[in-house]
Amino acid sequence: MQRDKLVNIESWLNFFLFIGIVYIIFSFYLMFIGLGKTIVVINNKNREEIENMLKTSKAYDESVNIEKLDRIEFFLALNDYRFTLFYKNGEEQSLYDDNLENLKEYIEKNGYNKSWKYVIIDILVIFLLVQLNIKRKDIGDKIDYIDEKEM
Repeated sequence: MQRDKLVNIESWLNFFLFIGIVYIIFSFYLMFIGLGKTIVVINNKNREEIENMLKTSKAYDESVNIEKLDRIEFFLALNDYRFTLFYKNGEEQSLYDDNLENLKEYIEKNGYNKSWKYVIIDILVIFLLVQLNIKRKDIGDKIDYIDEKEM
């Protein structure tokens, strides 16, 4: 009876280890997608300053209400500045304008990189997986001890 419970626990630990490894592999994909992308969240403190920077671009559509702007993502795409404007209603607008140097600098200074959150989460998951594997090994040793005792 004790052995069956331990085998069941070890099976669940193996399952969680598998899920953790799959997550880490998938997060590498997400990490590389976000590599080089910097995001700044638009709030009441920086909205007017960002609006003034955006108005210097010929590609910016001024008919869109700046109050609906949620965040801006900057990415250097083949030596072209690419800004993606995300609005609260789900719309997106892409700007390719190398003249928005001041907006690029503002985003790099005040924004955050998408990849770093995956790096931090991966470190925590790896630490958790190591702990789970240690526990799984201990349970496996207990199962082996029970098997040896029964022989």
